[in-house]
Amino acid sequence: MKTSVKTLLRVVVLIAIAVSLLLIIDKTSQKDSGGKLQLALIQYNDSPLSELSQSGIEDGLTQIGLKAGEDYDLTVSNAQGDMATLNLMIDAVAGSKPDLIFVTSTPTLQVAANKIKDIPVVFSVVADPIVAGAGTSFTEHLPNVTGISTLGDYEGMVKWIKLIRPGTKKIGTIYSPAEANSVKNMSELKKYSDLAGIELVTVPVNSTTEVTDAAMSLIENRPEIVCQIVDNLTSSSIASIIKVCQSNKVPMFGFVSDQSKKGAVLVVSRDYHQAGVDAVNLAKKIFDGAKPADIPFEFVSKTNILINIKTASQYGIVFPDELLKREGVIIAE
Repeated sequence: MKTSVKTLLRVVVLIAIAVSLLLIIDKTSQKDSGGKLQLALIQYNDSPLSELSQSGIEDGLTQIGLKAGEDYDLTVSNAQGDMATLNLMIDAVAGSKPDLIFVTSTPTLQVAANKIKDIPVVFSVVADPIVAGAGTSFTEHLPNVTGISTLGDYEGMVKWIKLIRPGTKKIGTIYSPAEANSVKNMSELKKYSDLAGIELVTVPVNSTTEVTDAAMSLIENRPEIVCQIVDNLTSSSIASIIKVCQSNKVPMFGFVSDQSKKGAVLVVSRDYHQAGVDAVNLAKKIFDGAKPADIPFEFVSKTNILINIKTASQYGIVFPDELLKREGVIIAE
């Protein structure tokens, strides 16, 4: 019987993990003689969020005065959205005993929180670390874990919706029931939309192949705006959602900065690059001798508002001066 393509891909990934482990072990040996910090970054999948956070981590390390290859080695691993691979990857990285492990996304933090007990772990791009199992509060948490929450500004988004389109009665979003962060983000949007007297229509989705159909199902509910929450699944498939919105003349508002250039009318985005920088600032405290248990979780320090005037005009949306003149507003080109 022929081996399936999926099985072959799994084998290739496992081989890559084994090679990565050997490289990490080799670098650990170098550390013993050269004194370099051995750092690891584990990501759940490829997405704009992971790319931005990795860039922020690398820039953050530079900002605190560390040079790649001289002061530290950073090994980056990506599970490509496969949970079995993620578990094996975390086992491999933890077994190599790096000085510190950065993790991005809720699934990665969930596995790391369960498996890694004796190595400092610093997270970013996680909506709610409490839901992920990293602690009971921002100050009471696992002794080896700290990090940066990027929970979306759903209160702010609803505020801007009311300002831009005061008569809005119904908005919609797609969410992934399998992702704790997605459920959390959806519930936050619902909380603030309910307070504003706006109905939130939701459609669940379980895989990237279902996203287009889910978007079409959402449109059938006739939302006045699609306000797409942040999660791993929809962030990697956002082009499909925007395409359906544009075809049906329904504006899309989002929470990830690059969505503005892709066709979102308004984006209220936590700065995921800054989240990586902020994570390094927490890591520096550990490098300087602090214990992760004594470092509270923090919210990302920067939020951006991006508007696409050209796209907005297609829907007859005019942005008020209160928004246009707000400090930090970015006009998408």
